Amino acid sequence: MSGRAMRMAWLAAALPLGGCGWLPDAYTGCEEARPYQSARQSEALRVPAGSDLPDTRNSLRIPELTTPGLPVEPGTCLEHPPAIGTALASGSGAPASGTAAVVEPAAATRPREVAMDDRSPWQARLGVNYQPTTEVDFDGGSTVEFNSSTSFLIGLGYELSKNFEIGANFTYDKRDYEASLAGDQQGERFAVEGDLESMGAMFDLSYYFLTGRIRPFIATGVGWNFVDTNIPTAPPQVGCWWNPWYGYICEDFQDTKSVDGFAYQVGAGVRYQVNPKFSVSGSYKMNWVDFPKADGTPTFDAIQLILNWGF
Repeated sequence: MSGRAMRMAWLAAALPLGGCGWLPDAYTGCEEARPYQSARQSEALRVPAGSDLPDTRNSLRIPELTTPGLPVEPGTCLEHPPAIGTALASGSGAPASGTAAVVEPAAATRPREVAMDDRSPWQARLGVNYQPTTEVDFDGGSTVEFNSSTSFLIGLGYELSKNFEIGANFTYDKRDYEASLAGDQQGERFAVEGDLESMGAMFDLSYYFLTGRIRPFIATGVGWNFVDTNIPTAPPQVGCWWNPWYGYICEDFQDTKSVDGFAYQVGAGVRYQVNPKFSVSGSYKMNWVDFPKADGTPTFDAIQLILNWGF
Protein backbone atom coordinates (compact mmCIF):
# COMPACT_ATOMS: atom_id res chain seq x y z
CA MET A 1 0.00 0.00 0.00
CA SER A 2 1.47 3.43 -0.90
CA GLY A 3 2.09 6.10 1.68
CA ARG A 4 -0.65 8.26 0.21
CA ALA A 5 -3.19 5.49 0.61
CA MET A 6 -2.09 4.90 4.20
CA ARG A 7 -2.60 8.58 5.02
CA MET A 8 -6.10 8.53 3.48
CA ALA A 9 -7.02 5.44 5.55
CA TRP A 10 -5.86 7.06 8.82
CA LEU A 11 -7.82 10.21 7.96
CA ALA A 12 -11.03 8.23 7.29
CA ALA A 13 -10.70 6.46 10.65
CA ALA A 14 -10.04 9.70 12.56
CA LEU A 15 -12.99 11.67 11.18
CA PRO A 16 -15.76 9.73 13.03
CA LEU A 17 -13.78 9.82 16.26
CA GLY A 18 -13.10 13.50 16.15
CA GLY A 19 -16.40 14.64 14.63
CA CYS A 20 -18.21 14.70 17.96
CA GLY A 21 -15.78 17.32 19.20
CA TRP A 22 -16.85 19.72 16.45
CA LEU A 23 -20.52 19.67 17.62
CA PRO A 24 -21.73 22.09 20.34
CA ASP A 25 -21.76 20.76 23.88
CA ALA A 26 -25.18 19.25 24.58
CA TYR A 27 -24.89 20.21 28.26
CA THR A 28 -24.04 23.84 27.60
CA GLY A 29 -26.33 26.10 29.65
CA CYS A 30 -27.62 23.46 32.07
CA GLU A 31 -26.73 25.59 35.05
CA GLU A 32 -28.43 28.72 33.69
CA ALA A 33 -31.49 29.97 35.54
CA ARG A 34 -34.84 28.81 34.10
CA PRO A 35 -38.09 30.84 34.08
CA TYR A 36 -39.95 28.31 36.19
CA GLN A 37 -37.42 28.70 38.99
CA SER A 38 -38.69 32.20 39.69
CA ALA A 39 -42.32 31.08 40.11
CA ARG A 40 -43.80 32.08 43.46
CA GLN A 41 -47.04 31.24 45.24
CA SER A 42 -49.48 34.17 45.03
CA GLU A 43 -51.72 35.18 47.87
CA ALA A 44 -55.30 33.97 47.90
CA LEU A 45 -57.84 36.17 46.15
CA ARG A 46 -59.53 38.54 48.54
CA VAL A 47 -63.23 39.01 47.88
CA PRO A 48 -65.06 42.09 49.23
CA ALA A 49 -67.77 41.49 51.77
CA GLY A 50 -71.13 40.68 50.19
CA SER A 51 -69.66 39.26 46.95
CA ASP A 52 -69.79 35.64 45.82
CA LEU A 53 -66.69 33.55 46.27
CA PRO A 54 -65.19 32.19 43.01
CA ASP A 55 -64.78 28.47 42.40
CA THR A 56 -61.17 27.71 43.38
CA ARG A 57 -61.31 23.91 43.14
CA ASN A 58 -59.17 23.93 39.98
CA SER A 59 -56.58 26.38 41.31
CA LEU A 60 -52.98 25.24 41.02
CA ARG A 61 -50.68 25.47 44.01
CA ILE A 62 -46.92 25.10 44.00
CA PRO A 63 -46.15 22.07 46.16
CA GLU A 64 -43.82 22.43 49.09
CA LEU A 65 -40.56 20.51 48.87
CA THR A 66 -40.47 18.34 51.98
CA THR A 67 -37.72 15.94 50.89
CA PRO A 68 -34.21 16.89 49.76
CA GLY A 69 -33.56 16.68 46.05
CA LEU A 70 -31.28 14.06 44.59
CA PRO A 71 -27.71 15.22 43.87
CA VAL A 72 -27.04 16.25 40.30
CA GLU A 73 -23.71 15.41 38.74
CA PRO A 74 -21.82 18.39 37.37
CA GLY A 75 -22.04 18.81 33.62
CA THR A 76 -25.35 16.91 33.24
CA CYS A 77 -28.81 18.20 32.44
CA LEU A 78 -30.80 15.42 34.09
CA GLU A 79 -33.13 17.02 36.60
CA HIS A 80 -34.76 15.18 39.47
CA PRO A 81 -37.97 17.03 40.43
CA PRO A 82 -39.57 16.29 43.81
CA ALA A 83 -41.92 13.29 43.76
CA ILE A 84 -45.38 14.87 43.73
CA GLY A 85 -48.32 12.61 44.46
CA THR A 86 -46.21 9.54 45.38
CA ALA A 87 -43.76 10.66 48.07
CA LEU A 88 -44.81 10.46 51.72
CA ALA A 89 -43.92 13.22 54.11
CA SER A 90 -41.36 12.17 56.74
CA GLY A 91 -42.29 8.53 56.26
CA SER A 92 -45.51 9.02 58.25
CA GLY A 93 -47.71 7.39 55.60
CA ALA A 94 -49.69 10.63 54.93
CA PRO A 95 -49.15 12.74 51.82
CA ALA A 96 -47.72 16.18 52.20
CA SER A 97 -50.08 19.16 52.16
CA GLY A 98 -48.61 20.36 48.89
CA THR A 99 -49.16 16.94 47.36
CA ALA A 100 -52.89 16.99 48.05
CA ALA A 101 -53.15 20.45 46.55
CA VAL A 102 -51.75 19.23 43.24
CA VAL A 103 -53.46 15.85 42.99
CA GLU A 104 -56.89 17.28 43.80
CA PRO A 105 -57.07 19.73 40.85
CA ALA A 106 -55.87 17.00 38.49
CA ALA A 107 -58.78 14.80 39.55
CA ALA A 108 -61.19 17.70 39.27
CA THR A 109 -60.15 18.58 35.73
CA ARG A 110 -59.93 14.99 34.45
CA PRO A 111 -62.71 14.40 31.85
CA ARG A 112 -65.34 12.00 33.09
CA GLU A 113 -65.61 8.78 31.11
CA VAL A 114 -69.09 8.33 29.70
CA ALA A 115 -70.54 5.00 30.79
CA MET A 116 -73.13 3.01 28.95
CA ASP A 117 -75.40 3.44 31.97
CA ASP A 118 -75.86 7.07 30.89
CA ARG A 119 -77.92 6.06 27.86
CA SER A 120 -81.35 7.64 27.52
CA PRO A 121 -84.38 5.55 28.55
CA TRP A 122 -86.42 6.57 25.50
CA GLN A 123 -85.34 5.09 22.14
CA ALA A 124 -86.60 6.04 18.68
CA ARG A 125 -86.37 3.07 16.27
CA LEU A 126 -85.85 2.96 12.52
CA GLY A 127 -85.05 -0.27 10.70
CA VAL A 128 -85.61 -2.82 7.98
CA ASN A 129 -87.33 -6.18 8.20
CA TYR A 130 -86.35 -8.95 5.77
CA GLN A 131 -88.74 -11.90 5.28
CA PRO A 132 -87.77 -14.94 3.18
CA THR A 133 -90.18 -16.79 0.87
CA THR A 134 -93.02 -18.42 2.80
CA GLU A 135 -95.75 -20.83 1.66
CA VAL A 136 -99.14 -20.91 3.41
CA ASP A 137 -101.89 -23.52 3.04
CA PHE A 138 -105.57 -22.62 3.33
CA ASP A 139 -108.74 -24.63 3.81
CA GLY A 140 -110.02 -26.38 0.69
CA GLY A 141 -106.58 -27.03 -0.78
CA SER A 142 -105.64 -23.46 -1.78
CA THR A 143 -101.98 -22.49 -1.38
CA VAL A 144 -100.24 -19.11 -1.48
CA GLU A 145 -96.50 -18.53 -1.85
CA PHE A 146 -95.34 -15.16 -0.49
CA ASN A 147 -92.09 -14.09 -2.14
CA SER A 148 -89.23 -12.66 -0.10
CA SER A 149 -89.41 -8.96 0.69
CA THR A 150 -87.81 -6.16 2.68
CA SER A 151 -90.10 -3.90 4.68
CA PHE A 152 -89.60 -0.77 6.73
CA LEU A 153 -90.04 -0.38 10.46
CA ILE A 154 -90.46 2.58 12.79
CA GLY A 155 -91.06 2.41 16.51
CA LEU A 156 -90.46 3.60 20.01
CA GLY A 157 -88.88 1.92 23.04
CA TYR A 158 -88.56 2.65 26.73
CA GLU A 159 -86.13 1.03 29.16
CA LEU A 160 -87.91 0.00 32.35
CA SER A 161 -84.57 -0.99 33.91
CA LYS A 162 -81.06 -2.03 32.87
CA ASN A 163 -82.44 -5.38 31.68
CA PHE A 164 -86.04 -4.80 30.55
CA GLU A 165 -87.34 -2.68 27.68
CA ILE A 166 -90.85 -2.27 26.27
CA GLY A 167 -91.65 -0.88 22.85
CA ALA A 168 -93.99 -0.65 19.90
CA ASN A 169 -93.20 -1.09 16.19
CA PHE A 170 -95.17 -0.27 13.06
CA THR A 171 -94.24 -2.11 9.83
CA TYR A 172 -95.29 -1.68 6.23
CA ASP A 173 -94.59 -4.33 3.58
CA LYS A 174 -95.41 -4.84 -0.09
CA ARG A 175 -94.57 -8.24 -1.55
CA ASP A 176 -95.43 -10.39 -4.56
CA TYR A 177 -97.32 -13.65 -4.24
CA GLU A 178 -98.37 -16.60 -6.37
CA ALA A 179 -101.52 -18.54 -5.44
CA SER A 180 -103.24 -21.73 -6.52
CA LEU A 181 -106.93 -21.38 -5.59
CA ALA A 182 -109.24 -24.37 -5.39
CA GLY A 183 -112.51 -24.05 -7.38
CA ASP A 184 -116.01 -25.25 -6.51
CA GLN A 185 -115.68 -28.36 -8.67
CA GLN A 186 -113.53 -31.33 -7.71
CA GLY A 187 -109.96 -30.80 -8.95
CA GLU A 188 -110.69 -27.32 -10.27
CA ARG A 189 -107.84 -24.86 -9.62
CA PHE A 190 -107.08 -21.28 -10.62
CA ALA A 191 -103.63 -19.70 -10.78
CA VAL A 192 -103.46 -16.18 -9.37
CA GLU A 193 -100.51 -13.87 -8.95
CA GLY A 194 -100.12 -10.29 -7.89
CA ASP A 195 -98.85 -8.17 -5.03
CA LEU A 196 -100.24 -7.47 -1.61
CA GLU A 197 -99.76 -4.81 1.02
CA SER A 198 -99.54 -5.52 4.71
CA MET A 199 -99.36 -3.30 7.77
CA GLY A 200 -98.71 -4.42 11.30
CA ALA A 201 -98.47 -3.01 14.81
CA MET A 202 -96.51 -4.98 17.41
CA PHE A 203 -95.95 -4.32 21.13
CA ASP A 204 -92.83 -6.05 22.43
CA LEU A 205 -90.96 -6.80 25.63
CA SER A 206 -87.18 -7.40 25.55
CA TYR A 207 -84.87 -8.82 28.20
CA TYR A 208 -81.13 -7.96 28.01
CA PHE A 209 -78.69 -10.36 29.63
CA LEU A 210 -75.81 -7.85 29.91
CA THR A 211 -75.49 -4.11 30.52
CA GLY A 212 -72.28 -3.22 28.64
CA ARG A 213 -71.75 -2.28 25.00
CA ILE A 214 -72.67 -5.73 23.66
CA ARG A 215 -76.09 -6.79 24.95
CA PRO A 216 -77.64 -10.10 23.85
CA PHE A 217 -81.40 -10.23 24.35
CA ILE A 218 -84.58 -12.21 23.88
CA ALA A 219 -87.90 -10.64 22.94
CA THR A 220 -91.59 -11.43 22.66
CA GLY A 221 -94.50 -9.40 21.35
CA VAL A 222 -98.20 -9.28 20.45
CA GLY A 223 -100.04 -7.17 17.91
CA TRP A 224 -102.31 -7.03 14.88
CA ASN A 225 -101.68 -7.51 11.16
CA PHE A 226 -103.73 -6.22 8.21
CA VAL A 227 -103.30 -7.53 4.63
CA ASP A 228 -104.80 -6.20 1.41
CA THR A 229 -104.49 -8.90 -1.28
CA ASN A 230 -105.48 -6.55 -4.15
CA ILE A 231 -107.75 -9.36 -5.46
CA PRO A 232 -111.01 -7.75 -6.77
CA THR A 233 -114.20 -8.79 -4.99
CA ALA A 234 -116.63 -6.53 -6.91
CA PRO A 235 -116.92 -4.88 -10.35
CA PRO A 236 -115.14 -1.56 -10.87
CA GLN A 237 -117.03 1.52 -9.79
CA VAL A 238 -116.71 5.24 -10.41
CA GLY A 239 -116.93 7.77 -7.64
CA CYS A 240 -117.13 11.55 -7.98
CA TRP A 241 -116.78 14.38 -5.50
CA TRP A 242 -116.73 18.16 -5.60
CA ASN A 243 -113.45 20.03 -5.27
CA PRO A 244 -113.76 23.81 -4.68
CA TRP A 245 -110.70 24.51 -6.87
CA TYR A 246 -111.03 21.90 -9.64
CA GLY A 247 -114.75 21.18 -9.72
CA TYR A 248 -116.01 17.60 -9.96
CA ILE A 249 -113.33 14.90 -9.79
CA CYS A 250 -114.19 11.34 -10.75
CA GLU A 251 -112.03 8.23 -10.23
CA ASP A 252 -112.66 4.54 -10.57
CA PHE A 253 -112.09 2.13 -7.68
CA GLN A 254 -112.65 -1.53 -6.95
CA ASP A 255 -113.15 -3.41 -3.71
CA THR A 256 -110.42 -5.94 -2.97
CA LYS A 257 -110.06 -8.88 -0.65
CA SER A 258 -108.48 -7.96 2.69
CA VAL A 259 -107.83 -10.02 5.80
CA ASP A 260 -106.56 -9.21 9.25
CA GLY A 261 -105.71 -11.17 12.33
CA PHE A 262 -104.00 -11.40 15.70
CA ALA A 263 -100.18 -11.66 15.53
CA TYR A 264 -97.47 -12.62 18.00
CA GLN A 265 -93.72 -13.20 17.87
CA VAL A 266 -90.63 -14.44 19.72
CA GLY A 267 -87.01 -13.78 18.86
CA ALA A 268 -83.42 -13.27 19.95
CA GLY A 269 -80.64 -10.92 18.96
CA VAL A 270 -77.71 -8.72 19.94
CA ARG A 271 -77.57 -4.98 20.50
CA TYR A 272 -74.37 -2.93 20.25
CA GLN A 273 -74.23 0.38 22.11
CA VAL A 274 -72.09 2.72 19.98
CA ASN A 275 -72.45 5.57 22.48
CA PRO A 276 -75.02 6.58 25.13
CA LYS A 277 -77.31 8.01 22.42
CA PHE A 278 -76.94 5.58 19.52
CA SER A 279 -77.10 1.79 19.22
CA VAL A 280 -77.59 -0.89 16.56
CA SER A 281 -79.47 -4.15 17.06
CA GLY A 282 -79.87 -7.23 14.90
CA SER A 283 -82.29 -10.05 15.62
CA TYR A 284 -84.03 -13.11 14.23
CA LYS A 285 -87.76 -13.35 14.94
CA MET A 286 -90.55 -15.79 14.26
CA ASN A 287 -93.98 -14.26 13.61
CA TRP A 288 -97.34 -16.02 13.69
CA VAL A 289 -100.43 -14.45 12.10
CA ASP A 290 -103.90 -15.83 12.80
CA PHE A 291 -105.34 -15.51 9.27
CA PRO A 292 -108.94 -16.73 8.77
CA LYS A 293 -109.36 -20.02 6.86
CA ALA A 294 -105.62 -20.73 7.09
CA ASP A 295 -104.49 -24.29 7.73
CA GLY A 296 -103.11 -23.72 11.23
CA THR A 297 -101.30 -20.51 12.12
CA PRO A 298 -98.89 -19.36 9.37
CA THR A 299 -95.32 -18.66 10.44
CA PHE A 300 -93.31 -15.79 8.93
CA ASP A 301 -89.61 -15.66 9.77
CA ALA A 302 -87.88 -12.29 9.79
CA ILE A 303 -84.41 -10.79 10.16
CA GLN A 304 -84.44 -7.29 11.66
CA LEU A 305 -81.81 -4.57 11.66
CA ILE A 306 -82.76 -1.57 13.78
CA LEU A 307 -81.03 1.75 14.53
CA ASN A 308 -81.89 3.27 17.93
CA TRP A 309 -81.58 6.93 18.92
CA GLY A 310 -81.88 7.91 22.57
CA PHE A 311 -83.66 11.06 23.68
